Amino acid sequence: MSGFTVRSLLDDPAVKTRSLVPGVGEDRRISWAHVSELPDPWRWIGADALVMTTGLAVPEDAADQAAYYEGMHRAGIAAVTIGAQMSAPPLAESAFAHAAKIGFPVLETAYEVPYIVLATAVAEAAERERTQRIRLTERMYGALRAHADADGVTPLLAELGEILGGEVSLAGRDERAGAEPGRIDRVLTGHAGDEPDAAADPGSGSGSGSGSGSGSARRSFQTPLLTLGRPTLRFTFDGPAAPEPSLLQHAAGIVTSALSVQQAARHSEWMYGSILLANLIDGTVPLEFASEHLAARGIVAPLVMCVTASVVGGGTLEAAQLALATANVPSLMTIKDGQLVLLVGSSPDLALPLRAIAGRSGTVGVSAPFGGLGGVHGALSQAEIALAQAGDGAGVTHFGSAGAGSLFLPREPGQLRAIAGQVLGPLQVYERRRGTPLVHTLRVFLEENRSWVRAAERLFIHRQTLVARIARIEAVTGRDLNSMEDAAECWLAIRAAIAAGELDSGPGVGSGS
Repeated sequence: MSGFTVRSLLDDPAVKTRSLVPGVGEDRRISWAHVSELPDPWRWIGADALVMTTGLAVPEDAADQAAYYEGMHRAGIAAVTIGAQMSAPPLAESAFAHAAKIGFPVLETAYEVPYIVLATAVAEAAERERTQRIRLTERMYGALRAHADADGVTPLLAELGEILGGEVSLAGRDERAGAEPGRIDRVLTGHAGDEPDAAADPGSGSGSGSGSGSGSARRSFQTPLLTLGRPTLRFTFDGPAAPEPSLLQHAAGIVTSALSVQQAARHSEWMYGSILLANLIDGTVPLEFASEHLAARGIVAPLVMCVTASVVGGGTLEAAQLALATANVPSLMTIKDGQLVLLVGSSPDLALPLRAIAGRSGTVGVSAPFGGLGGVHGALSQAEIALAQAGDGAGVTHFGSAGAGSLFLPREPGQLRAIAGQVLGPLQVYERRRGTPLVHTLRVFLEENRSWVRAAERLFIHRQTLVARIARIEAVTGRDLNSMEDAAECWLAIRAAIAAGELDSGPGVGSGS
């Protein structure tokens, strides 16, 4: 939808009008026409107007003529047309040169053509544009209805681009100073066809450009959207013409509505997922039930738990929701003790959203990958340990990495094996003789914070069997697991065995053998 421009007027044979500065400002939009014989029409006539004069108000001096054109140009007046062989003084070439320099069209209409002919042509064009604008607006809202159930807004953006005759796309947060939702701004894309001197408003040529625009010109406009993450909606058009700002504003409102509806749906899903994860952590939901719901959401093993620093006032929750949704990474997340806790599938796609979340929270602790949901509690402990040991501003820190090592254990493998052997050696000897997995039982029991119920579930054994095993462990090692000191020694021995590579780094998967 190119609109009625100076070029449109010149191409209409009925108005018998020519340009006295050929090729200048011919893409400037004309919305209405007005006769004026005042020496300063810009005080009374607004932007996009065609000023029609018999020449009575045109100054005689060349410098004054240039100022006459300059005043109308500054007011955004589209063009001035002067009646041929009427009351105008001789028109100075130097004034024409100034008009060409600033990009202001100076036209001449044949003596025999009444100005009502020009005014009618402009009015009829405006009515056609209004009708076309209504039709395009109806089509855009129809596209919103048609794609109401779509997964994402990509199909909607494609159809809006087709309706508007260009490309419509979403980009990241609009960080431009002064950018406001609802205001359509012209931007440069770096494309070879960009016109840096073109109009700031789409659908208008009333800028400082001196040409009519080439067929290869490329115009881009953008506006921030008033929705989560404040994404940027960008419009790109090939050629000098672009739809009116009102149409682009309608498109921005439509995309905002679609995003808001989808974000509301995601928020509802997040609320349900938050309750599910909280229940998993508390141990109040059956693992089989939770596993079915995770699978339905596309969250599959191997899994990881992630914990952030404080979410208070930092926008961490919103950043996490946006980052994971943008990367199409399904997740469960909840707030626990003032921190954001995530349960997600371990995959390469997770790296980017975790960095974005760490950019808000400062640090994200990540557990080692684990299999079934029985490992949630141990993985949460790992993530919390990684977070605590990494410190503020450490970014994404994985459990077992160099930056998340134990404060109390050496790093030399031989020393680590010696520490592990002091506690675990007798258990390993017992295992080789009897076949009972006491080391694994001890590890799971400590990972579950000495919870009889959760440890038995992870090990797939009866609670009484677990009681018997722990009693055997205490007898073999000579330590009382009700004692914090003895439990801490056992835990450090487990950590030393993991660091030395004698045990897997991830939480052990239960075994009833």
